[in-house]
Amino acid sequence: MSEVIVPERTRLSPAPTVAWTPLGENAILIMSACDAIPGKVPVAVDGNPRNKVETMALTWRRPQAEPAMAVGFLCLAPAPSADRADSGAILLGRPGRPLRLILSPKPLPLQAFLAALAEEAGQAFPTVVDGLLEILLAGKSNPRRLRAVGMLLQSVAKPGGFVEVMGALDEGVFLQGWSSNFAAGRTKLLIASGGLAPAALEAGTFERDDLGEGARGFFGMLEDCAIRHPSEIERLFFRGTDGWRALEVYERYVLLEPITVPGHLRDGLQRGTAPQATTDKLRRASQRFDGRDTVCLLDVPVRAGIDNATIIESAGVLIIGWLFDPERKVSAVTLRSGAQSCVIDRLWTRVTRPDVSAAFMEDPRFGPALAARRSSHGFIVFAPKLIPEPGQPLYLEFEIEGSGPAFLPLEPGRGQARPTLERIFGLLDPRSSTANLVVERQVAPALQAAEIAPPRVVETFDVGAFDPEAPLGLVIGLDHRHRELSALFALLAIDPEVRPIPIVLAAPGESFDKIGAEARRLARFYGLSVRLVLVEGVEDACDALEAGVRACRFQTVALLSGAAQIRMPGWLGRLERAFRGRGGQCVASPTLLFEDNSIRWAGAWLDGEGANRRVSNRYVGYPLEAIGNLGPMEVAAGATECCVMSRAAFIEAGGFARNYFTTGEKGLDLCLKLRMGGAPSLWVPEVEVYVVDDGEMARPHIGALAQLADRTSFDRRWALAISNMRG
Repeated sequence: MSEVIVPERTRLSPAPTVAWTPLGENAILIMSACDAIPGKVPVAVDGNPRNKVETMALTWRRPQAEPAMAVGFLCLAPAPSADRADSGAILLGRPGRPLRLILSPKPLPLQAFLAALAEEAGQAFPTVVDGLLEILLAGKSNPRRLRAVGMLLQSVAKPGGFVEVMGALDEGVFLQGWSSNFAAGRTKLLIASGGLAPAALEAGTFERDDLGEGARGFFGMLEDCAIRHPSEIERLFFRGTDGWRALEVYERYVLLEPITVPGHLRDGLQRGTAPQATTDKLRRASQRFDGRDTVCLLDVPVRAGIDNATIIESAGVLIIGWLFDPERKVSAVTLRSGAQSCVIDRLWTRVTRPDVSAAFMEDPRFGPALAARRSSHGFIVFAPKLIPEPGQPLYLEFEIEGSGPAFLPLEPGRGQARPTLERIFGLLDPRSSTANLVVERQVAPALQAAEIAPPRVVETFDVGAFDPEAPLGLVIGLDHRHRELSALFALLAIDPEVRPIPIVLAAPGESFDKIGAEARRLARFYGLSVRLVLVEGVEDACDALEAGVRACRFQTVALLSGAAQIRMPGWLGRLERAFRGRGGQCVASPTLLFEDNSIRWAGAWLDGEGANRRVSNRYVGYPLEAIGNLGPMEVAAGATECCVMSRAAFIEAGGFARNYFTTGEKGLDLCLKLRMGGAPSLWVPEVEVYVVDDGEMARPHIGALAQLADRTSFDRRWALAISNMRG
């Protein structure tokens, strides 16, 4: 075909005025008639032949019209410029002579334009619309163009069947229903959902006795669509062999729970057919968790069980269980919940479980596989930051060599970090290397990841003329262990430097009834001014001390743990004077003693160099005489069991860290934070205080593992900073 040339200047008069409607910001749809027009024509906008593009013309015959108007046509054109004087002129190039059109002054609304097109095209309307849909769908989409497509589809799409069952699965939507004009495989769809959105359906078909001739059931998964819930779907359009069809959503459709969708896919695959590529996709989608334990159904020697699964709020999931896999058929184990996942076999610590070996040894199916006598079937694992959302199941997925995935549902409990993790210590032998690995790889990371709520002051009771804004005040923190208060109050009362200052006594709410009554009686008897603080969330004395500090507004606070016992009068005055001697910018701590007068703490010091540098207590266990008559000196960190510090510095440092099991690392952590903030620690050797060594853990071996966990956590947090510290 010879090239069609639009002349540089064309004067044709008169030019017909044509109906049009806008499609987006840069395109319009025009309708007119002429004697003849090719399928592809150049169009010039605003009367300027240099500004031209190519467009497709859709035509139909007008049998009753004059020869000059025998062909109706419809085409897309660029939108004219609103700021030009000759705006509204359209020039279509065609063999012979160009066709000049004038746009009507006002565009028609899309619906009115389509109604006029239907009347004008008559029986050719479906064919014209079908061609127009191809053009609109091939171009760059915009909301107005998609709205036009939606209106056109409603006009021409024939009934194509119904969707009767729907269900969400991950990023797709399961559909099942029937259609009279539907082929198995991958089908492009348009989904009516408020607007119109493209999608693809991977589907299989199956026979149904309740349908008429030519109709078949279908099942499949919607892909590549913006729809995330079946309720958003109003109608689906697809192009069959005889034009566009509409799948209606049955008014009483069945909405599946996500967990049941894989079972429906498996059922469809058993009774239906589809091309191999579609079958493979649907089979992969069907191999999802559906709430059942499928590990127990495996033919290969693989079994699993869970002893405990606990969701640690804001931290993750802790799992204790076992995996029997003597032939190493399992290639991966993944913890899943909704869209969240964690490959736990890369994180877990394997532990010896002779009970599992013994249980399977007598089973003829599995006994021969245990010839190697391996008993490391157990595992302990912390999956960080995986917190199931409400309604989402939690389960393990096992990838089995040659068998695909198998699943094990979990029924997790919820627990606070510290009590949950402490239970693990009871399962471990502290002398084994496995115990160290569990603590370092599972327990310590879990405790550090947890966001543990701070202790909360529930209620306060004042005895005497308590001044909450005094320049100096004493804060005593008690944990859940029984403490004898009578001796403590007597020693406070006979010390002339302590008697006049306000005292805060903070205690756990669980033991407050007994402690509170005793403290009131003693405070009134000795004439002390005391604020009793009832605290929730106390796990140790540091929590009580923190609540006590926040329950007053003293300028300077003296901290005294419930485990501390005063040895001599004047202890507080000497610590305060040392504190004032450093301008109130330090943590002043005394020498701490065991009950046999040996040294428990006499300053924390930096030992080693570079990456091997550590904070250590050099004199632990030495007799008191070993330190001689030393004066106050700066050390790496103080002792928070008994000390004097600025309340403002304590608050600014964030108080005690909650992510430790024992008070030792909590205090060390606080003193290092204060040091980094400009408040170093000062050891005052002449002041001596007993600290009762009654242990924070009920059993010694649990205490040893807790200390290992705390040291691991402390080193992760502070090793780099300590390696660069001076002193």
